[in-house]
Amino acid sequence: MSLREKSAWIGLVSLLVCFGAYFGLILSGAAPTRGPGALHLLLACAVAFAGLQAGLKALAARTTPSDGRAPADEREQLIRARSHTLGFYVLVVLVLALGVPGHLGHPVSDLLNFALLDVVAASLAVAIAQIVMFRRGF
Repeated sequence: MSLREKSAWIGLVSLLVCFGAYFGLILSGAAPTRGPGALHLLLACAVAFAGLQAGLKALAARTTPSDGRAPADEREQLIRARSHTLGFYVLVVLVLALGVPGHLGHPVSDLLNFALLDVVAASLAVAIAQIVMFRRGF
């Protein structure tokens, strides 16, 4: 498995762990959706996400040291471009759909959580698309 495919897996797993925990706590009612408590939870999840990404990518780079220094070949550049294009389309559709809860009277804090969910969903789409394309040998 190449380093770039490992990075896609790392992104997928760390997104699911960190922001899955964040949205799970918010949806279950175990964490507040407004105020300093929600902000501290978001900051903790963001720091955990960054730390998890950095640690796992450093570990992955140590397992494949020569692969990390090599420039991306044409196939990897194409996979990156296509997956980010798909992620952009997902993000645009979901951000445009933010008008629905906005018109239903949700408070701004809920809209910000929906916007964060949109960004996480777009990032998941990018990671999944990269994994699928690497596995298919695209």
